Amino acid sequence: MNGAYARYSPEDDILINSVFTDNCKPGYDNGGQEINFYNWALTAGDGNTTSLWNANYRMINQCNRVLEASANVPVTAAQQDELDHLKGQLYALRALGHLTLAQYFTTDYLNDSALSIIISDRVPEVTETLPRNTNAQVYTSIANDLDSASNLLSTTATDNKYITQDFVTGLKARLALLQNDASAITHAQELIDSYPLATQLQYTSMFLDTDNTEVIFKAARTSSLVGGLWYFTNSAGPFIEASNSLYEAHDPADIRLYVNINFSNNNSGPSDPDNNIHLINKYPGNASPFLSDVKVMRVSEMYLIKAEAQVTANNLAGAAATLKQLRDARFAANTALDSYATQTEAYEAVFNERRLELAFEGHRYLDIRRFKTRLNTGINRDARDCASGGNCVMLPSDHRLTLPIPQVEINANPSIVQNPGYGN
Repeated sequence: MNGAYARYSPEDDILINSVFTDNCKPGYDNGGQEINFYNWALTAGDGNTTSLWNANYRMINQCNRVLEASANVPVTAAQQDELDHLKGQLYALRALGHLTLAQYFTTDYLNDSALSIIISDRVPEVTETLPRNTNAQVYTSIANDLDSASNLLSTTATDNKYITQDFVTGLKARLALLQNDASAITHAQELIDSYPLATQLQYTSMFLDTDNTEVIFKAARTSSLVGGLWYFTNSAGPFIEASNSLYEAHDPADIRLYVNINFSNNNSGPSDPDNNIHLINKYPGNASPFLSDVKVMRVSEMYLIKAEAQVTANNLAGAAATLKQLRDARFAANTALDSYATQTEAYEAVFNERRLELAFEGHRYLDIRRFKTRLNTGINRDARDCASGGNCVMLPSDHRLTLPIPQVEINANPSIVQNPGYGN
């Protein structure tokens, strides 16, 4: 089981969702790092896409092998609960891997017949090749694994460095959100009722790994530097920075400005907005610069899931009230209550709030994909963020808002079908 956790790599999600979108720009120390990806030179041979695909299937494969082998583990009656809890975590990790991949590689979340990913729920034969499954098949497989996890996991486990019942509930909320299923509200509310939102001080401390108030699950790190996605860790020079548009989307009274952007002199700081330098501060580390546990799921995401599902249900006043709760915590004040005239206006408010709250946590690309038809928008960068010759606008119809099946899979698997726009 520990081997399965070791194969989990949320850093891949963080990089893709940040660099490819409107949340980043090349840093002042950039020597070509991630420039092709930033400029949307996306092909089936792209390394970031391949890394995402391979890492998740390695984790899924590890889960399958351990689950299959667990049938051969002799246990006493007193040990059965422990074995069940281990197996429950493996089912949840397998569901997480499939859900992560499905979000990037299906062309249409809401079309049950659209091609998604390959379901891997057993140890395959060495020479076996498998085709892509449909969304309906993948969603059912994920739901079944989450139900198996719920049935096996301990109800008393609370260590958020490991999978608990609460994380499974959060994954059910994420899955329901993709399907426009109203149960997203029920699952999200269950966690909202169990976890308080962090105060401003707690919010800052959370990303220093000294507070866990709203953390449902985090990927523990003892050597991997998530800040190394942005900085040369031997010199602290930034090769990727926060974008102008993200920086300017913040209100100075919002604690998220100071968590997302580095204004201190520690590690890589400070930023210099007057000279167009906005350094990323989401993972400053604690004892070691940039060494931070990765926050995979926080209760604030559940508020955002609830609000989005409320908009989908046309409960615009409810969505406004939900967003106000989150903003009140981040501003430490009684913020104004929004009033939305249309569903589109409410969706835009959720979309913008997700950008501020979940910046550099692995959501922005996926949010743009999910909202592109709702808001008729793709990626829109500030002109200053692409002044060096990069691309500024990606239309919502662009095929690159779905990732390509990696070329290594195409080469090895004659049963696979590539996504539109990437050739055969």
